[in-house]
Amino acid sequence: MRIFKKNTLASVAGLTTTVVAVLVLAVPGTAQAAPAAYWSVDCDKSAATGDPGSHDMIASIWRSSDATKGALASFKGNGEKLSIRNWSGAMMKFTLQWATANGSRIERTWAFDLGSGNSRSENFTIPEGRTVYLSVGTPGGSTAYCSGKA
Repeated sequence: MRIFKKNTLASVAGLTTTVVAVLVLAVPGTAQAAPAAYWSVDCDKSAATGDPGSHDMIASIWRSSDATKGALASFKGNGEKLSIRNWSGAMMKFTLQWATANGSRIERTWAFDLGSGNSRSENFTIPEGRTVYLSVGTPGGSTAYCSGKA
């Protein structure tokens, strides 16, 4: 009998959570809090031209229902330049990190929130051979992750 009561209670709690989530998503301006299925993500990584051992990376995110709305972060291993662009209609968080020489911890983090319709470029000086982590995503939602070498 106890199992039945717990299952009934869990069902009611699950229904309540679903109703609250639907109400939150219906409020204008909450697109960044949309479920993961609302966004698609990708990472493209290739060898950097003119800098053996380093990588070029592109992390991208776009609306699953409208591929014309999205954001991307592009990191060029040769020159260590980050370019970010947002045309998603929502606020996006961009992050670039690199690890210590032995890879045991993150040495530096650069994070920037960028509103829709904006772009930005940054140049970095990253020690040779460090692992670099690149991401772009909705605050509290889906995120595209890439990792490569500087």
